[in-house]
Amino acid sequence: MDFIKNMYEEGLVEKKLDEDAWANIKARKAERLSQDRNIALYGYLVGIENAQRAIRAAELIENGQSVPSTFAKSLAPIIEMIDDFVAAGPGGIARLRQVHKSIKKNR
Repeated sequence: MDFIKNMYEEGLVEKKLDEDAWANIKARKAERLSQDRNIALYGYLVGIENAQRAIRAAELIENGQSVPSTFAKSLAPIIEMIDDFVAAGPGGIARLRQVHKSIKKNR
């Protein structure tokens, strides 16, 4: 984006980019950064090699679509964590709900 902006400021670009075009460029950059951040954070849960597939699996699940087995397998570490909370009994479930409620509130 800086490259384009510099060309524009130096008069090397003849066509004027309107404010909507700049806003679109900035929005795409912000979306890419957000996506990269989510991949990294999912990587902490499922391993970086499975992060992209885990995100895709979550998107498919949210949309009510079927999930290919390769994507579903990438969610296994998260499912295992949930199973650990369930195995801990009602106290574990209460703690999981408490953490979830706190995270949603601060989001």
